[in-house]
Amino acid sequence: MSHQIHRAFRSLLFAWLLVAFGVVRIAAQFAALPGHTPSAYGGTQEFGFIVGYSPAGGPIWGYQQNVRYSPTIARYSVQLTPDLGLGCRCALRYSPEITALSVMHEKAPSSTNPAAPVTHYGAGVSPVGFQLDWRRGRRVQPLFTTDAGFIYYNDRVLSPEGSQFMYTIDFGGGVELFRSSRNAVVLGYRYQHLSNANISDHNPGTDADTFYVGFSHFHSRH
Repeated sequence: MSHQIHRAFRSLLFAWLLVAFGVVRIAAQFAALPGHTPSAYGGTQEFGFIVGYSPAGGPIWGYQQNVRYSPTIARYSVQLTPDLGLGCRCALRYSPEITALSVMHEKAPSSTNPAAPVTHYGAGVSPVGFQLDWRRGRRVQPLFTTDAGFIYYNDRVLSPEGSQFMYTIDFGGGVELFRSSRNAVVLGYRYQHLSNANISDHNPGTDADTFYVGFSHFHSRH
């Protein structure tokens, strides 16, 4: 069952990478054009960061749950559509991310890693990312996100026969609370899966229930 899950995981990641090539082209063409009329709150381009913490591992894909996880992420997004036309003022954004620092702490010895407790440090990038803004232009804007990429750690994680290289996929949602027309505090939650997709001898994998807080600054091209 575990091998079937990880084969599906690799297929999903590959499909998202293919989609990303098309989305990047659209984003590049968009960035070269004059921007849309700025909304009351927000803008066509977003720059920001989030800091998160996961107090426990989730049970959906990864079976190593005795893990604490904390990412620090730099975010960028560009608006692809001013409105999806669904009657909800929804806008789709392309939103790649850089994981500037990922801290993974294995709390105690486990069946996969008797050397724990141990803390790992890594960094990575998520080139496949999308964000759906709800109630665009309003002071309070719910959002939904999904990202896929990888993180490279300073040593093997979750198992002595594991890998330093971990693929990641996450899904989540949150809210942007605008303090001014272009600056917002971001609060949210993500369910993130990390595994090496069987590129090493052992692939325990883990999931992270991550709660985060951050800040975003918006800008519109004219």
